Amino acid sequence: MAVANKDKIKQIYATLPQLNCGLCGYENCGQFAVAVAEEKASPFGCRQNPWVGYNISEIIGMRVPVFGYQQRFYQPIFAPRSGPLPSLESLGKEVGELLKGIDNILNRIENLGKKKA
Repeated sequence: MAVANKDKIKQIYATLPQLNCGLCGYENCGQFAVAVAEEKASPFGCRQNPWVGYNISEIIGMRVPVFGYQQRFYQPIFAPRSGPLPSLESLGKEVGELLKGIDNILNRIENLGKKKA
């Protein structure tokens, strides 16, 4: 791998949100950056922030029409969690409550079927 290519990969990686969500089809942002630098992936493949595709296009020397382009605020789909992680106990309680709600819905559906019969 050429030094220039390594520099492009570093620049592309620095431009990405670095959430390693995998929505681009690669396991992490580093693999996506390599694929773009090797022209195996579109610079617009990042699903967390497609707008970075314009910046990546500049890095790899791709000419992209900018008609109507404007940088927009985005919120990542999988944003990094702030604050302390929940305990297993609190997660268990939350799942239990969700399951009760699902059970109630399923019971109502079942009762609707009985009323029609």
